[in-house]
Parts: sequence; C-alpha cells; structure tokens
Amino acid sequence: MTRRILLFLFVFERFCLWDGLAQATDPAKDPNRDIRFEQRLNQVVTLDEHFTDEDGNAVRLDQYFHQRPVILELGYYQCPMLCGVVLNALVQGLQDLAPTLAKRDFNFIFVSIDPQESPQLAKAKLKNYLRRYGWAPATERWHFLTGAEPTIKRLADQIGFRYRYDRVSKQYVHPSGLVVLTPNGKISSYLSGIEFSAKEIDHSVTLARHDTVSTPVSPLALLCFCPNLAPGTVAYVVLVILRVAAVSTMIVLGVIIYRANRRRSKNLTT
Repeated sequence: MTRRILLFLFVFERFCLWDGLAQATDPAKDPNRDIRFEQRLNQVVTLDEHFTDEDGNAVRLDQYFHQRPVILELGYYQCPMLCGVVLNALVQGLQDLAPTLAKRDFNFIFVSIDPQESPQLAKAKLKNYLRRYGWAPATERWHFLTGAEPTIKRLADQIGFRYRYDRVSKQYVHPSGLVVLTPNGKISSYLSGIEFSAKEIDHSVTLARHDTVSTPVSPLALLCFCPNLAPGTVAYVVLVILRVAAVSTMIVLGVIIYRANRRRSKNLTT
C-alpha cells in the first residue's frame, strides 16, 4: 500500500493531471477536457489497417489476431511521462504471473501515436522491454508499431482513445491505460491507471480468450501530460500540496525504517 501511495504521488506530481484540473478556473476552456478513454466495449476493431513494425516491415493488424487475445497500448516511444510507467507496470504484473504459455497466451501491441517516430526507435524500445520482461516467447508476441497519422487516428477512434498534440509543450496529451481485445478484434475490457496486478491481467485476458466482454471501468483517468502550471492557479496549489505530502510520506517512512532497524539491532545484541 505504501508503495502504491508513493507511486501515485510521484506520478501525479510529475506527470499528470486529473481531467479538467489544469483549467479548474474555467473548465469549459480546458483543452484537455475531452482527453480520455471512451469505453467502446463489444466493438470490433477494423483489422485491415496498415502499420510498420519494429523491423521496418509493412504489416496489418490482422496478422496479430485470430490466434490469441491482444493487449493494446497507444502512446509514443519518446514520451517523457506515463507511457513508460504503464509499460513498466504491465511488465511487473506479467512477471508475477506463472511463466506458462497458458497464463501468458496473448499478443501485446504498442502503437505510437506520433507519426514522426521511426521503426528504429520502436525496435530499441521493444528490445529494452523484452530484456526487462525476460520471457523468451514474448519475442514472437510483442510488437511495437509506427504508422501514418490517418491510420493512427482511425485506430484510436475505434477504441475510444482521445488525444491531442500540445504545441506549447511539444507533447501528446492522452489517457493512460490498456485495451484488451478478443482474438477476433472485439474490445473485451479496459485496464486503466498505472498499475496492473497479475490477477487483473489474467482475468482480463481470460475474458477475452472466451470472447466475453467485461463491465466498464471507472471513467476517472490519468492524463499523460506535463504542462507549465502558473502560480496562483488551482492546479498549481494542488501540486504544491502533493509535493509536501510526498516529502512528508518519505520522512515518515524513513523514521519507521530507522526505528525498525534500531530495534532489530538491539534484539541481535541481547
């Protein structure tokens, strides 16, 4: 629980805003108010879209489906915010699963929403996460794709992934989370947030494997975006409070660990 609290505070303070918070003084003018996952459960994604894989080959989504469920993530490889956090959380959850084909029988696809990103960058990221995952069969089941903007937008629209490019920060603003699809491309469930337990992943993949659709998850979402907040705004005040809370939590944890170590040392000497 402590680790989750610290992770939440860190991510919130460094990387994200609750939907509408940045423009809390006038939510109607918030450019990010529509950035979210519109959950389109039971919708079948068009699988004839063309992308480029990590080796520079032209591919169709169709070739990654039909045999097993698919976990899909949209983001971008040079993202300084939550994309890496989500990937790390997925890897952590998968490492807690039994390393069997039955438990890990799905494909994972990461699609970059930045049409300027290259297959070389995709391959470098893929190698990094395959190394961290450490499960050999994933080399055949994990795919990092790039594509043209119209194709990316069509896929994003079908899964309800709302995003935009912020020209000031030169970042993409988008929601965090994963989409789980059945082998025939039907949206089975959404995994939201920045932490995915092995149990949660296994349950979602099992539902997709049996062509079953889950119930909607909480609409509250984290935005992958780091704006420049002006002092005096509500968002700025909230972030200051979060920083204080994070520092206080670290101090309390330090004291607890220090006292525990002292007690242990005394027990060893007596």
